[in-house]
Amino acid sequence: MTQQFAMKKTPLALACALLATSAAFAQEAAKPAAPESDGIERVTVTATKRATLLQDTPLAVTAFNQATLDRAGVNNLASLIDMVPSLKVEQHGDSGGVHVFMRGVGSTNHTELGDPAVAFHVDGVYSPRPQGATVLMYDLDHVEVARGPQGTLSGRNATAGSVNLETAKPRLGKFSGAASAVIGDYNHAGSQVMLNIPLTETAAFRIAAITDRHDGYIDFQPRSNVQPGTRKYMAGDQAGARATLLLAPNSDLDATLAVEYYRDQGTGNIVLNPTPRPGQPLYSALVDTPGSLDQNNITYRGRVNYRLNDALETTYIGSWSRLKRTNANDNDAGLNPGFKQEHRTEWSQFDNYTHELQLKSTSDGPLQWIVGAFAIKEDNKIRFDIDISQIGLPAGLGPIVVNPVKPTDVAWAMSFIQAKRELNSKAAFAQGTYTLSKDLRVTAGGRYTVERKTDVGGRNWVCPDFGATVATGGHLIGPGGPVTAATCNSAYAPGTWSGGGANDADTGNEGSATYLGRVEYNPMRDVMTYASISTGFKSGGLSDGGRRHKAEHVTNYELGLKSEFLNRTVSFNASLFMMKYKDMQVSAIERQPNGQQQLVTSNAARSTINGLETEFTWHPTRSDRIMGNATLLDAKYDDFLTCDSDVAADCSQQANIVNLKGNKLPHTPGFSLTAAYEHDFAMGAGKLTPRVSVHYEGDSYLSQFNSTPVDAARGWNADSRKQKAYSTLDLSVRYEPLNKSYLVEGFVMNATDKAVMTAVSLTQGVWAGFYNNPRTMGARVSYKF
Repeated sequence: MTQQFAMKKTPLALACALLATSAAFAQEAAKPAAPESDGIERVTVTATKRATLLQDTPLAVTAFNQATLDRAGVNNLASLIDMVPSLKVEQHGDSGGVHVFMRGVGSTNHTELGDPAVAFHVDGVYSPRPQGATVLMYDLDHVEVARGPQGTLSGRNATAGSVNLETAKPRLGKFSGAASAVIGDYNHAGSQVMLNIPLTETAAFRIAAITDRHDGYIDFQPRSNVQPGTRKYMAGDQAGARATLLLAPNSDLDATLAVEYYRDQGTGNIVLNPTPRPGQPLYSALVDTPGSLDQNNITYRGRVNYRLNDALETTYIGSWSRLKRTNANDNDAGLNPGFKQEHRTEWSQFDNYTHELQLKSTSDGPLQWIVGAFAIKEDNKIRFDIDISQIGLPAGLGPIVVNPVKPTDVAWAMSFIQAKRELNSKAAFAQGTYTLSKDLRVTAGGRYTVERKTDVGGRNWVCPDFGATVATGGHLIGPGGPVTAATCNSAYAPGTWSGGGANDADTGNEGSATYLGRVEYNPMRDVMTYASISTGFKSGGLSDGGRRHKAEHVTNYELGLKSEFLNRTVSFNASLFMMKYKDMQVSAIERQPNGQQQLVTSNAARSTINGLETEFTWHPTRSDRIMGNATLLDAKYDDFLTCDSDVAADCSQQANIVNLKGNKLPHTPGFSLTAAYEHDFAMGAGKLTPRVSVHYEGDSYLSQFNSTPVDAARGWNADSRKQKAYSTLDLSVRYEPLNKSYLVEGFVMNATDKAVMTAVSLTQGVWAGFYNNPRTMGARVSYKF
């Protein structure tokens, strides 16, 4: 299969391949049944704000229960990517989070100003900060990933899709529990516990907790300026706990209240040199700032369902959360010995609350509808510092010590102090489905959103000036106290402070209407097809220095197939889509002529994403299971005027503006495939199950700039911002008794130790990148009662 494919850009033309697939499966269904086997396990999802079976949900949605996640070794969003078509996760170093992309669309602005393009939810509660995507997945009922704009029911910043973690809820009348432990290389050690406690006939309590810790994967190169015992980069130290109370006083009323705490005290990540110096492994760095991260998040959320009568139900969902973070990161990664660029979040706090009120039908009539209102408020504040210094360093003499003392040594710093950045967003939505016949249904929905973003009291300081040397009063800020004009002048030589000033800004009220139209048809039992048109909206916003960007809009045309055959031993789902973006938001670091760096968001005027996503499962016998997915993507910019600030010295010059028309979007391989196989071997009073999982991806770009100027002296080549085609392999074997009371498993993740770059940046003249985890292995044991 080629990695490129052509697709006409009209919804009618997109139908051809899907109709042919449906006809082929109709013929297959008439054949004799396969050997008797267990049916495919069914998962219930809530993507339509109703509990529906995955195969009965007319959306491009993927879902897995906790048992399936455990078998695949998934415990966070980054480890889920191979199981979900078009899902990609990009690592970065200075905020303890990840960048999530779906169908090539995402946001790399992880600051307090950034809005993700893939919305993240827990129990249907929206989490606005991208750091929430690193939350550990444990004690879940299931995880569901909906692709394409969810502009009606889950509208906020879901232009590319949404992820929802549905946690396991307390169960009435049954005391139960579970515990597990994992050990592995890199001193990996983790544990999980769960207890379900019935309190009365109408109340139950569930508590779950997890810890996960391992050493870092990035070795310190010789001459690194670190103390003995310093933890390496990519070390993990995470913990979480969740307590949930269920109250169901009668058949018409139930309430679920939860409090969840999450803590991350790892070391963060660091860029690596794809062409390391002779004798140095790829997973190594010359470090002068050890990585540190202290991030914690507490969330309170609740849901109350009240059945007004046999035909109506109302639901309230509310939450409040607070995320705090401090961290330090070696941004230069030692790629230019003697140069130091240290990034530090001195303090930060992100508060948000959400409210949602729903009223929906519950009768068996032909019309099923839901109306609702949603509101969210964020109140964020942060101080983020950058220290930059450059000293002369005789080759090969001692450790790296960046201590500016000579008059010619460079020493200056920037501090971004944002005292109050707020978001207020409100929306009203409605959606209804009408059954025309037992096999034909139509759906229509709409949402109107109004948002306002403000920045009050923001200051950007430069101390004492861009490119300052010791001779001109240059010093670093250093951790701690406040930065003002007075402290810049008094601490770093009078008269040398420059820059700064108020960046107060207000986007004003920005509103937009989004809609959904869909037709569903069942040509036969257990086969559903659908055709839909849907839109999404992400409001405009602010960048460093008060710069603004416009709202992003998308229209998605989609044809879908959900099917099961041969006594539910085979399932095949497909989604054929065309997404048309207007003013797609693209974030990048821009370097100014004076050396200042700013994270800014600009708009790509037009872009088009065409694709075909398929998912398959086959149980040929009771003992064999094959599952996986395959994706074709063709995602390009149609009109995008921008500047490559990594190459151009001055982006304010018109001559440096280029149009990226025809360039591929980042993270859009032409073809990708995941396939997993399991077989059960009878062994005594239990079964032994080996599992093999293979993932393949074609070439993809990690930047909107698909090519790089060739510079042999600096090691640049045309593919410096490209991840070439690759494949990875995961292996495991588990033993489980027939009563399933315990499980023992051994696993090897990334068994071939394939290094895959997930993000790229120009760092000290080197195209460096963040990488996936190297090969890891371990064992897990679990017990439940």
